[in-house]
Amino acid sequence: MSAATLLTGLYPPAVRERWGADIRSEVSASGVRSWPDTVAGAVRLWLHPGDWPETFAGQTRRVTTVALFALTAAAGLLLRSFEPSDALAVGPRHPAGGLWLAPLLLGLALAAPLPPLRGPALRRLAGAAVRTLAAPVAALLDLCLLAWSGTPARPTGLTAAAMVAAYWLTLGFVAVRLCVLVARIARTAALPSTRRLSAALLYIGTGLALAAVRNLLAAPPGPLSATETLALGLLAATALSAGRDLRRKKGRGR
Repeated sequence: MSAATLLTGLYPPAVRERWGADIRSEVSASGVRSWPDTVAGAVRLWLHPGDWPETFAGQTRRVTTVALFALTAAAGLLLRSFEPSDALAVGPRHPAGGLWLAPLLLGLALAAPLPPLRGPALRRLAGAAVRTLAAPVAALLDLCLLAWSGTPARPTGLTAAAMVAAYWLTLGFVAVRLCVLVARIARTAALPSTRRLSAALLYIGTGLALAAVRNLLAAPPGPLSATETLALGLLAATALSAGRDLRRKKGRGR
């Protein structure tokens, strides 16, 4: 696969369908010097879903819904990748630590596509869920069996590296398949309105921003906490930018 094809694949689906051939030709003709601008253009478009064309009705809402859940999955993997900190701990012992989680969960609830409550549709949805999640569930069970198999509590060397790789590959696989399931549900479900999607993104961005601020103020200083704070801040800025853009689009459509 050529670099031009890979770079073109970074753009939102509707943009690729409408102008993908032109983007690919331009990148191929311009060579390496065009790569930074191509990536920057893809990032700008993902932050401004109101500028996407639509090749079918509701395409922007469908893609944005899936992207929203993918962003949340990325945030979950990010938080899991760092040592747990009291700054972001959730539970009765840390009442203030979990304040960031409430707007994030509210945003997910607002963005959830609602499947039709009819027998045939629900059966198809159940079948899609089984087909999509069977492999990740099996991978999680394998991971649990590995943990319970009597493996040394503190493995070293290649054993430790293999276990860490298996753990993260499994979590990443589960996150990807959950996003695939959301994408499949969104094909037939009632998608959230543009207003709801905008609110969902703003809530999720607010939750991630609160997590970043709390981590900055309460976590022990160090390069790991600084990296976590920066990554959370970037994800928050992404969600807030897309949410504001959708709100402007809604205002222009009135």
